[in-house]
Amino acid sequence: MKWLSDLRLRFATKLFVSHLLAVFLVSGSIGTFFYFRAMGSLMRSLKSRLMNSAALLSQSIDARALEPIRGPDDVRLDVYQQTLDTLRRMRRTNPDIAFLYVMRREGERVEFVVDSDETSKQAPPGREYTPVVPLMEQGFHSASVDTELVEDEWGTFLSGYAPLLNGEGRYLLGIDMRADEVRNKLSEMRLTGMLSLVASILLALLFALHLSRGLGRRLATLSRQCQALMAGRLDARIEGRTYDEFDDIADSFNALSESLQQTRTELEQTVSRLEQSHRTLEDRVTERTRELQDALHRVNLLKGLLPICSSCKKIRDDQGYWKQVEQFVGEQTGARFTHGICPECAGKVYRELFRETPAGGAAETSGG
Repeated sequence: MKWLSDLRLRFATKLFVSHLLAVFLVSGSIGTFFYFRAMGSLMRSLKSRLMNSAALLSQSIDARALEPIRGPDDVRLDVYQQTLDTLRRMRRTNPDIAFLYVMRREGERVEFVVDSDETSKQAPPGREYTPVVPLMEQGFHSASVDTELVEDEWGTFLSGYAPLLNGEGRYLLGIDMRADEVRNKLSEMRLTGMLSLVASILLALLFALHLSRGLGRRLATLSRQCQALMAGRLDARIEGRTYDEFDDIADSFNALSESLQQTRTELEQTVSRLEQSHRTLEDRVTERTRELQDALHRVNLLKGLLPICSSCKKIRDDQGYWKQVEQFVGEQTGARFTHGICPECAGKVYRELFRETPAGGAAETSGG
C-alpha cells in the first residue's frame, strides 16, 4: 500500500479533474446554444420586416372608403373589388406572403372586410375572426407583430398588423407570412438540441457517478460517525485510509471524539456539584420564603381591622381567641412589654398617694 500513499491526490485536484470533464461536456451543447441564438436573430429580422411591410402597405388604403362594405352581398361594390385587386397585387409581389386582409372592429367583435385569399376558404365581408390575439388588438392602434407562430383554420403563420389610414382605431391591415417551413426547421433544431442536451446529461451522470462513488462512501462514513456522536456514543472512530484530505478529516474527527469524551466526564462531575449546590440553595430559599410569608402575614394582620373589646380592650385573633393587647402584639411582632403607670391613671388609682400637679407636670406623693 506504500504506492497508494505516494500516489495521494489532493481533493482540490480531484475537483479540478471533475470540472475539466464538465467543461468538455458543456462544450458539446455550445453548438445548440449558438444555433438558437442565430434562429432568434433570424426571427427578429423576419418580424421587423413583416411589421414594417404592414405599416407601409396600410397607408395605401383609406379606411373611410371601406365603410359601405358590411356583409357578403357587398362584394359587388366597386370599392370592394378595387381593394381586393390591390391586396392581391401586393400579395403576388412577395411569395413569402400567404394572405393580405383588412379587418374591422365593431365593439368586441372583429370581422373581415376584404380577404385576398383566392381559394374557397376566402372570408366574406362581415365574417367574425376568432380568437383575437392581443397583438392583433394592438394592431388597430399601432404596428405590431406576433411574438410566435399562430395557427388558425387557414394554416400556421407569423402575422403583422398596422392600422389603416383614417382607420380611427377600427381598421387594420394584416399580413400572414408562410411559416410552415420555418416552424419545421425550428422543430428539427429543437429536437437536435434536446437530444444533444440529453446525451450531455447522460455522459455527465456517468462521469459524476464514477467520481462520486468513492467520495460518497467516505462522506457516508463521516456522516454515520457524526450521527453516533449526536447519539452520545463518544467512542466512535473513523477507521481506514483514503490517502487524501479525508485522512486529515478522520484524524480530526477522532481527536474531537476523544476531547468530547473527556469533556463529558468533566461536565458530569461539574453537574453533580451544581445539583448539590442547587438543592442546598433551594432549601435555604424555601426556609427564607416561609419566614417572609409569616412576617407578611403578621404585617397584614396588624394593618387590617382588629376587633377589640370596648370594655376590657382585649383583641380577638384570627382563631377567635381574646387576648390582652400586650400578648397579641408580642405574638405578632415579637415585641416585649414593660409596665408603668401614667399620671392620669395614677391620680385615679392612687388618689390618696398622688395628687395632680399643674397641667403637663409630674405626679407627686402626698407624704413621706
